[in-house]
Amino acid sequence: MTTPILALWQRGVRLNQAPYSFAPKADKEEHQRLHKVSAIDAMAASVDNLKAEGRYGPSTLQEILEGPQKILSARAEWDDRMRKFILYHLKQGNLFGYGFEPPRKMDSQPVEIPASYWNGRIQWNKANLSSQGLELIEIRVVSRQLRDTVLNVGNEDHTAPPAAGRPTVGPAIKAAFTALQKAGEIDVDASQQSHYPKVRAWLKQNVPNLSVPAEEISDKTMQKHFSNPFNILRKSSKL
Repeated sequence: MTTPILALWQRGVRLNQAPYSFAPKADKEEHQRLHKVSAIDAMAASVDNLKAEGRYGPSTLQEILEGPQKILSARAEWDDRMRKFILYHLKQGNLFGYGFEPPRKMDSQPVEIPASYWNGRIQWNKANLSSQGLELIEIRVVSRQLRDTVLNVGNEDHTAPPAAGRPTVGPAIKAAFTALQKAGEIDVDASQQSHYPKVRAWLKQNVPNLSVPAEEISDKTMQKHFSNPFNILRKSSKL
């Protein structure tokens, strides 16, 4: 079943490609210039020039490598700068990341990654993130405009209006459920509501910049996002 969140993830840009895809025009042009020049060709040109001058041997190695090193260093500097650019906008709420909790299955659904999680360990090439005891894989990035359009954000039922650039509380509640489950703190024989204080405590400690303070999240909002994973866990425990 394709949910709005999954449809949004499908339209996203893989994390490792986001620095180029969301780069300003001037930075994209710089990237294209840097990759038009081949490091191998630069090395070959250096070798040809040295041969033409009649210079050979180990003493020329540094000169041969100088051209390729400049090209590769410039590319590495661009990657580092634009990754910081993407991270800044992910933390500010101008961009949003969506990923899966491993292992991904046929019916797995992606989750929206709270802004505070981007302080964790990022594996750009793998499009993975480890943060606050959780791991997210196959991350894709979307713009705020696309997110709001696909999820119809204007009609969402929030406990309180979210602050600009802050994520909604739903993904954070689901993350709290997962963390508490792994810690053995979810009792399927108890009521859902009895777990809400644990969720609020976890959110207060691990996601301090929620759009709604953890202690102010209503039971109605808590139930909306806690109920589904809790019921799935309860059913699976009785099989």
